[in-house]
Amino acid sequence: MGLENKKAVRFASFNSTKTTENNLKLKKMKTKNLFVQMMLVVFTLISINVWAGNEGTFNSNYKISPDLNYSPSAGFQKSWEIAYGESKTPVHVFMKETKKGQEYLVRSKYFEVKYVNGAQGFGVKMVNGSESTVSEALNTAVLNQAQLNGQKCISAEAIGNDKVLEMIASYLPDLINEQYNSILN
Repeated sequence: MGLENKKAVRFASFNSTKTTENNLKLKKMKTKNLFVQMMLVVFTLISINVWAGNEGTFNSNYKISPDLNYSPSAGFQKSWEIAYGESKTPVHVFMKETKKGQEYLVRSKYFEVKYVNGAQGFGVKMVNGSESTVSEALNTAVLNQAQLNGQKCISAEAIGNDKVLEMIASYLPDLINEQYNSILN
């Protein structure tokens, strides 16, 4: 009987060693699978970000020109176009005089904001619902909320009429979320 007990003990210890080895292999395989899955998720996120983002670097050079096709109306007296880089779709700027100063409505197909210049200073505001032509969801996606809050008061004093368009052209790209910079180019 002693011999059979020894065989049973040896078989049991061999069997438990094999089970432990199998458990280790299973854990390693699960870890590798988890790593591969995480890499796929990271790769997918990076691909989406690159696809949604701009294809080149942002060109901060801009050209301001009067909108020759614009005819003044009761709402807006003047209009300009700001083209960044070699853009074929410029941003339109419409100016109207108000009791408090001037309002400059900056509009494209994808976003719109209003820069206000007057006794209260110079800064950006969201466009009122009645003046808005861009959907609120699209406008919210394209515009950077932190920058909007930061540009509410760019200057505590009014800016001279000769500098306002330059200020708008230089501050506007900061309002656009990075992945949408290609809108301006």
